Amino acid sequence: MELNNYQSQVIRDLETFIKRWQACNDSVLAYRAHWDDVGAVKMPGYKAAQHSAPQVCAKVPTAGGKTLIGLHATEAIFRGLQRRQGDARLCIWLVPSLSILQQVLTALRNPDHPYRQTLNRLFDGRVTVLDKSELLAGGQFSLDEVRDGLVLTVLSYDSLRATNKENRKLYQENSALEDFSETALALAEGTDPASLVAAMAGLNPVVIVDESHNVTSGLSQEMLCNLNPAFVFELTATPREGANIISFADAMALRDQHMVKLPVIVQNLPDQEAVLSRAIDLRARLEAEASAEQADGGCRIRPIVLVQAESKSKDAALTFEKAKAELLNRGVPEDWIKIKTANLDELKGIDLSAADCPVRFIITINALKEGWDCPFAYILATLADRSSAVDVEQILGRILRQPYVRPHGREQLNMSYVLTSSAQFGQTLEKIVAGLNRAGFSRRDFRARDESQAPVAVAPSTGKTPPPSASGSLFDSPTTTPAQAPVSSSANATVEDIMAFALQANAELEQASQALNGNYQAQEVRNAMDVYPIRQAFAEQVAALRLPQFFQVTPGSSLFEQGHVFLERDALLSGFQIADCDVNDFAVAPASGDLIKLDLLKVGESAGDYEPTRVRLKDQEIRRWRDYLSNLNADAKRRQLSGLVNNWIGKMPPLADSDLLAYINKILARLSPGDLELVVEQQHAYVDAIRKRVRKEIQQFARKRFKEWLGLGKIELRENHALPSEIAPRHTSAIATENSLYLREERGNGLEERMADFLMDCDNVRWWHRNLVNKGFVLNGALNHYPDFIVCLKSGVIVLLETKGSDRDNSDSAAKIELGSLWEARAGRKYRYRMVFETDPLDGAITWAQACDLVKTL
Repeated sequence: MELNNYQSQVIRDLETFIKRWQACNDSVLAYRAHWDDVGAVKMPGYKAAQHSAPQVCAKVPTAGGKTLIGLHATEAIFRGLQRRQGDARLCIWLVPSLSILQQVLTALRNPDHPYRQTLNRLFDGRVTVLDKSELLAGGQFSLDEVRDGLVLTVLSYDSLRATNKENRKLYQENSALEDFSETALALAEGTDPASLVAAMAGLNPVVIVDESHNVTSGLSQEMLCNLNPAFVFELTATPREGANIISFADAMALRDQHMVKLPVIVQNLPDQEAVLSRAIDLRARLEAEASAEQADGGCRIRPIVLVQAESKSKDAALTFEKAKAELLNRGVPEDWIKIKTANLDELKGIDLSAADCPVRFIITINALKEGWDCPFAYILATLADRSSAVDVEQILGRILRQPYVRPHGREQLNMSYVLTSSAQFGQTLEKIVAGLNRAGFSRRDFRARDESQAPVAVAPSTGKTPPPSASGSLFDSPTTTPAQAPVSSSANATVEDIMAFALQANAELEQASQALNGNYQAQEVRNAMDVYPIRQAFAEQVAALRLPQFFQVTPGSSLFEQGHVFLERDALLSGFQIADCDVNDFAVAPASGDLIKLDLLKVGESAGDYEPTRVRLKDQEIRRWRDYLSNLNADAKRRQLSGLVNNWIGKMPPLADSDLLAYINKILARLSPGDLELVVEQQHAYVDAIRKRVRKEIQQFARKRFKEWLGLGKIELRENHALPSEIAPRHTSAIATENSLYLREERGNGLEERMADFLMDCDNVRWWHRNLVNKGFVLNGALNHYPDFIVCLKSGVIVLLETKGSDRDNSDSAAKIELGSLWEARAGRKYRYRMVFETDPLDGAITWAQACDLVKTL
């Protein structure tokens, strides 16, 4: 089960934060740098928890796949903490309810479930999943188990609160946990050192908090402190006040990944009778569409209506029975109807997704909350009193999940529907917005239609006796036999109306999605940005401008024309095997002591493709490994060190793990027995040397392949990149200038700032822009190169300038010069590329004076 695009972005955001936190060991600084890097300079600062570990949050809307994200986050956090086999790896997964707890446990214990298969893949099959009773019993919960692989336990919030006799067992002496006697840590008053909580706290666990908006009380925060976490990661659609959010999954991204049924179509009808009849007719129409979809090779779908009744008395069962009676009166078969309330659960034991399940109507109030999951639920029909606003906030999210996580050929099956009959429709819409907000969505995700002011007589779905007249409530007992309701139009006609409205609403949302072009940005992030538009004087020219970028030519066929795909560096590495590279000249510079350097000045910069991982063996570990290796022969030493070094280095995509391991073995094969023993003591030097060598080999291969493919016509330059209509700089320039492309530009350092000063005073410059690193225009090739400046001269020539001051790392400058030269040669007379050195330029680059002359005279 692979992560989709926005889920992968959540994990990348988490990994980036962890790297920054590891670099500076300061959550406040890492969090500030995290948001400054994307221009969200007004994002509220980090709020420290009562414990000392980082505690951060990802906002993911309902149906966004929070469990899958959490599993990948668990691996990313342990990797970031450098916890590997041999270290204690305990993950405590906290959930708000017993129903969610049972769902997660069942999935993670099932070897055939995608969640468990994901865990096995992430942790090499060394996974143990335990519940509270199994923790208390010891047995599988032992030091050997947590050091051999991952132990993941799923617990409810309440189970960690010592509020009753059963929960207090976690804080009391437990002889079954004697294995943890030396590592246990009792932090809270009243916690026995031999208790389960002390045993878990001593392992410094990673804590995943599912639906973390429920963890707001002081007692809940104290609960987390008692666990002595190494890292706390929250997942929720509605972050609590003060949550340290590091990632926002935008609702439109969920829709475009086919995770949710959006838009929500809201129809306000004259009365409860119309709501129930319309629900029956609309559901029948959706099932007809679903049957046609299945006949065309699509998936099996059985649309379900959630009927939200309103409790009018303490004995709410009568209300539900009357709602059921009204459905039966309209010809709905009894086995199609089930009731789900706090006191009556007719859904227990029923698999709503089963092919032979007949259920099509579920009557409830608000019993279907977090943890209830049925993608077949399409319609919410609320039978609230006509004089009140409808409270759908708690239940709305239950109809949003998209069946099978795929688009369906009939567009009506890609949307969800709410039917109401409220005279307070404006207030009802606000409740719907609140429900969408609760699920992580917004008011842009629904479309409303009010028919209550123009009542339509709705024909019953069958020829049976109609329900009470529209003047009363469905739940009022009629004093006389109701008269036959007049019929002004067929039920099909009214359903056709809502279908047409729905298709139009879906087209509008699809148009909005296409306008985003995959550039999703949560409103919370945008609100934290200082956004500056293009100057009006340049807007028309820039709107038509498309800067050239490299594309890979895809071969055509008898059916399809030749195509073009944006060139990614990894495409150049097809067939590359690091294990095939020569290692005869590989060497490690002698080193001693701790090689880690903390450079706080670089914390705010984006990580490179292969950010080195900080690794550190404790002194006792070094002694243990040295003693162990001293008793092995050379071949055995290499086998042991191979896995150890591979663990230190971690993953280096796109290289396969087996390929990297073979390369490490190749290096170790050259070392003498004495050098092999030094590997453990010189761990940092070996990791750094191997990673640098791998980067060098990858870049050399990619540069060679890039030039080969250019010569063969497999890569072409095409006009492609459009400059955005607005930007959000991280650090804005102190003053505005008339010839800057945007009202404010990104402020540079050193030579960059000097170049900006020159450009704003140069008469030959029409406009200039400080290109945003990792977000702006990229020269794509054997590496991704973001030139510092894009300059448009009055002649129309566009010059890309890359400045290199004496304080800059020039390790990749030659590769950038080569890429820029190849780009210029194919872009035509309208474009130039130059790398500018303050002094001593490399071959192909120019000096500051030469750059000034070029810009003045070209």
